[in-house]
Amino acid sequence: MIYFPDPLKFQEAYYKNGSMVVRMTERFRYVSSMGKIIVPRNFYSDGASVPRIFWTIFSPFGNYFKAALIHDFLYSKDSEKHYHIDRKTCDLIFKEAMFNLGIGWMKRETIYRAVRLGGWASFRKKFSHD
Repeated sequence: MIYFPDPLKFQEAYYKNGSMVVRMTERFRYVSSMGKIIVPRNFYSDGASVPRIFWTIFSPFGNYFKAALIHDFLYSKDSEKHYHIDRKTCDLIFKEAMFNLGIGWMKRETIYRAVRLGGWASFRKKFSHD
């Protein structure tokens, strides 16, 4: 099965607090066990929300970026129009997407548990492009 049928197309938009923010130049789809999720063109993402101290281990744009992009979108206010998914389900879709990308168990569990612990602070918040 093809879980990520679209090529990942984005461009650097700007830097905020020392972290790159990208803008999707094309839509990006993920086929999850719960259905298709579509990240629209012009959606902004700062990659995985990893504290800077851990960037040498977990880059915001690591091999799990596709999963982080889906997660960023599901956490955003923009997704509420089309997807009525609670935070725990968003996190489980993120974990599933990492699995489908071939992210190893240890890295996947570490990232998932970090999101479960601290993700509440950004759930359904408007991503500021300022």
